[in-house]
Parts: sequence; C-alpha cells; structure tokens
Amino acid sequence: MHPSDLEDLGLTEEESKVYLALLELGNSYVSAIAKKASVHRVSCYHTLDNLVRKGIVSSFTKNKIKFFAIESPRILVNKLEEKYSKAKKLLPELLSITNSLVYKPKIQYYEGLPGIKNIFEETLGADKEMLGYTNLAALPGIITREYLRDYAARKIKKGIKTRMLSPVSDKAMTYLDHYYPKGFDRNLVEIFFVNPKEFMFEYEINIFGDRVSIVSLNPDELMGMIIESPIYAKTQRAVFNLAWLGATSFVAR
Repeated sequence: MHPSDLEDLGLTEEESKVYLALLELGNSYVSAIAKKASVHRVSCYHTLDNLVRKGIVSSFTKNKIKFFAIESPRILVNKLEEKYSKAKKLLPELLSITNSLVYKPKIQYYEGLPGIKNIFEETLGADKEMLGYTNLAALPGIITREYLRDYAARKIKKGIKTRMLSPVSDKAMTYLDHYYPKGFDRNLVEIFFVNPKEFMFEYEINIFGDRVSIVSLNPDELMGMIIESPIYAKTQRAVFNLAWLGATSFVAR
C-alpha cells in the first residue's frame, strides 16, 4: 500500500507514512517507527500524538519507554464512517442555511380548466401594469366566454393597465368589443396586432409584479405555470418592452 492511499482518507502525508510503518512493526517505540517511516524522530513523535488524538493509534508505557500500537485497521474505517454519518446528519441544516441565503424562484404548476382559471385570477393581483403575449382569437377555445367577460370586467374595475401583443385576425380585432365592458376606458388596454405568419403565439405569457404566468392556448394541452422571481420578471419585462418598441415595424397590414 502506498501512503497516498491513506491521504485520500484524510491523513496527512507524514501521518500516512507513520501509520503504515507502525502497522508493519506492530507495537514499537518512536525511534524505530521514525526510521521505518523515514521521518525525523521529533516530527514522528508529534505525528504519533496526533494519531492518538484521532483515536486510530494507542500508546502505553513499558519499562519507562513509551510504545505505540495499532489495535486494528478497522478502527480507521470506523472513524471515517462516524465522520460520514455526522456529515450526513448535518447536511439538511447546511442546505437550509444555503437556501436562506440564495433566493430561488418559486414555480407553481396548474392543469385543466380550473388550473387555467386560477392563473388568470392570480394576474388580477397586478399592482400597476400587466404586459404580455397572447392570441386573442384562441382564448375562447380554452376558457369559457362567460369567464372571459367576467375577468375583463374585474380587470378594468381594478384599473389594471394592460399592454399586449397578439397575432391579427378578424376574431382578435373584435375581441375587446365582445369581451370587455361597454364604454370601458380604452386607455387601460393597448394591443399591438402582429403578423401571424411571423408571430403566431401558442402560449399566453403575462408579466405582472414579480411574477410571470404562462398558459398553453392549445385546448388539448390545458396547462400552465406561474414563476415568482423578481430577476426573471425583470428580464421578461425588458424583453417585452424591446418587442413592444419594435412591434410597429411588424404590425400586420
């Protein structure tokens, strides 16, 4: 066995040499162990004391001479297993400290029509403005018309300003007339219609506060999620504003 094998188990280079020398010699005294390990006698004495403190070497006095011994190599393995067990028990506490220092996004998943409605309800918690991408013509295909009208009415009542990008179509162009309250403040809703050949959105994405909601517009795939992360929401808001600025170049004619 090479001393480096024991170094991998946590012993220093000299501790490994001294341990192997003592293992070959059996019970022995410092000078003999130092010679066998090819280390300085004084240094060997300190190293042996360290190994005694670690519990893998024992010492006794015979004829006024201090001897050292290794009762069983299994003790070294047992000590390592004890350390591993202690480390494993500490892991949950260490992870909890890490989690408290590093913010992680909170992600909630939703399925089915009730889940989609829950996502829409959460967007009504927007403080000031909601930004997003959608396909207005596809919305009635995944959620009831009654709910869409009720949702729009409550959003207007709360004074939530909305800016959206949507592919243009006859149904999309008349969406506000069909689902928003008559006489509502048009300043609260801005929609840029884009060319569906270039921008056919199959998901609705809403950015509000520190959250981003994502909803599938496929009736065979009723699912969605809400990601709560200030950094992610800030990034998505910047991307939307960039798209909004460039949208006039792609407004469908």
